[in-house]
Amino acid sequence: MPRRTKKEESKEQATASITTFLYGTEEKPKAEAKPTAKPTEARTTETKTTEKATPQQTGGVEDMVLNHIMNRGVITKDELMAWGKSKGLRVADILRAIENLSSKGRIRKRLNDKGNLIYEYVK
Repeated sequence: MPRRTKKEESKEQATASITTFLYGTEEKPKAEAKPTAKPTEARTTETKTTEKATPQQTGGVEDMVLNHIMNRGVITKDELMAWGKSKGLRVADILRAIENLSSKGRIRKRLNDKGNLIYEYVK
């Protein structure tokens, strides 16, 4: 960087003021170099791969949930969530699988005598 002369420094100081932002006489700041777009591209690639992986995993979660409900016959929501947590499944994936299975008619949602939500396998 070239050194500034005293004349240039005094000119800059003369135009600078604490209240310049009020009147709009402030000089525009110099444009800074923008970072390259490579990190952004890498993030979008990661996002795409996770988005693609989610539907595939949902099918696997759906099968696991259905098999567990088939083995038990009837299971409460709390028991199913505890089972899913022990298997390392996300609650959102379990709920999505339950909705898919109930819309296909594979399971039925009901309330038991105690008012708990239960899932029942439909043969």
